[in-house]
Amino acid sequence: MRDSFAAVKRTAVESNSGKVKRRAGQRWPKIYKKVHRSGQVGYVVDLGLINGKRERRSFQSKVEAETFGEMARVKKQNEGTAAFGISDGVRVDASKASAMLAPHGVSLIEAARYYIDHVLAYRNAPPLPQIVNNLIDEATRNERRQRTVEDLRYRLDTFAADFPDRKLSDLTVEDLKDWLDEDGWSPRTRINFVTKISQLYNYAIKHGWADMNLAERIDRPSVEDKEPEILTIAQARSLLEQSLQFGLLPYVALGLFAGLRSAELLRLSADAVKLDERVIVIGQAVAKKRSRRVVEMSDGLNAWLRLCPPLVGAVVAGAAFRDNFEALKQAAGLENWPHNALRHSFGSYHLALHGDATKTANQMGHKSTEVVHNHYKALVTKAEAEKFWALRPVSRTAATLGAHES
Repeated sequence: MRDSFAAVKRTAVESNSGKVKRRAGQRWPKIYKKVHRSGQVGYVVDLGLINGKRERRSFQSKVEAETFGEMARVKKQNEGTAAFGISDGVRVDASKASAMLAPHGVSLIEAARYYIDHVLAYRNAPPLPQIVNNLIDEATRNERRQRTVEDLRYRLDTFAADFPDRKLSDLTVEDLKDWLDEDGWSPRTRINFVTKISQLYNYAIKHGWADMNLAERIDRPSVEDKEPEILTIAQARSLLEQSLQFGLLPYVALGLFAGLRSAELLRLSADAVKLDERVIVIGQAVAKKRSRRVVEMSDGLNAWLRLCPPLVGAVVAGAAFRDNFEALKQAAGLENWPHNALRHSFGSYHLALHGDATKTANQMGHKSTEVVHNHYKALVTKAEAEKFWALRPVSRTAATLGAHES
């Protein structure tokens, strides 16, 4: 500023006439002579009203006044009159802020716009726990499945409990990473939590309570796919033979020979099991992701289901299911129950018998054959598969000995 002032001053002093003259038509700022009580003469530059207040600057000489006036005209052309209304305190703050931002290549304007867009815009957003409650209420109103709502509630309530007074827009990627690392969860658990938190962010963005989904910037850990464990033929027979006394023969037979998911079995109604037509209809209300499919019923499955009392209502009585299933596993000598054993056994034995991944995928409700190839290929031989599909109730074994699907 001093250098600029001096440069303009020199220009004024070194003019051809040797005197400072106002350029023709130059009306702003007004410069006038003022005689003080002491008799000393000074010059005043009147900048006019700025932000509702008259601004004047006093100088000892006319040259200084004219120089300041010239600088004011240039400044007005470049920045407008608002530049003259900035207080010294604001100028100091702006200087400090600019110095803080300079190493990052960010201007004050950019910083201010970011603050307005990312902080002030979400000042009235509800706290994180309230957003969670709103999301769960909406999922319930939209008749999402109970299991889905319960999982959503468990994971998001766990997340919100550690940020009771925070807004979702206040959290950083580092906050999310620290929270996920805190309890030493397994990779699969971390993935499940990140998935639900991402769903929460998308819900908040839709309602204007956040501007970006930070969960998408979290690297999801890789999960090592383990070879699925399946039941041996002897274990499958033992389970089938013991299940009738616990009222679980439909559950076991449909899981082993139709490959239904456990959640589908618990939602399945008796009218979907059509013994005469030899199909099971998995409707949208039952199927995962509401994708309807029709599953073919094998000879063996048909035979086992005909041992059951007439099916009415739900295929599986949900109230006592857990206790009965635990008792069944003990009776069949399967206390160490392989994860998803019924469905994995179906996939492995079905693929080994037919050698058709597309057919197996369609029966199981997979949209592609990738899962079938990755999980079930070469787990059993075709000879073992033939023995599995030849399993029949003891009372009918003689009549169907050696029979299997073709």
